[in-house]
Amino acid sequence: MAGRRVFVLDTAALLSAQFEPGPAELVTVQEAVDEVVYGGLAPQRVSTALSTKAIKLKKPSPQAIKQVEETARMTGDLPKLSKTDLAVLALAYEERVGGAEVVVVTDDYSLQNTALRLGLGVWGVGRETVREMREWVYRCLVCGKVYTRPMNRCRECGGEVERVVKRASR
Repeated sequence: MAGRRVFVLDTAALLSAQFEPGPAELVTVQEAVDEVVYGGLAPQRVSTALSTKAIKLKKPSPQAIKQVEETARMTGDLPKLSKTDLAVLALAYEERVGGAEVVVVTDDYSLQNTALRLGLGVWGVGRETVREMREWVYRCLVCGKVYTRPMNRCRECGGEVERVVKRASR
């Protein structure tokens, strides 16, 4: 449906209570609700928003999750994203493919970075919003060997490996 505006809320967005019905449809995934409710963080506020349909609960398809995982793998963010993060991104991706203007509301920089790569809007909660897309790699601090997958120690020299930006773009 063209012209539809959707805000996809992650756990931090649900906890922030910065959601109110307005010009955008508010949606989230069960995994984010579970983190709030079963974590004892702010269950009443979220339960009320869900029961009054101020926030709608939706489930992304396995295909959307697979697409998001592949994109996160390309950016180097996959190791930093939880199952909940992937579900939030997959739901946002599906909404965009369905023709909606989508904004992912989160405080998670890896989630924001992957959302930007997927062509989604982002809005930071409690933190600054990411301004540029980044691709990450893992580099040995001793010999400089670069890896695409996370690891603690270099296979070549045994040195410590850290996550570094490979490329940044707007």
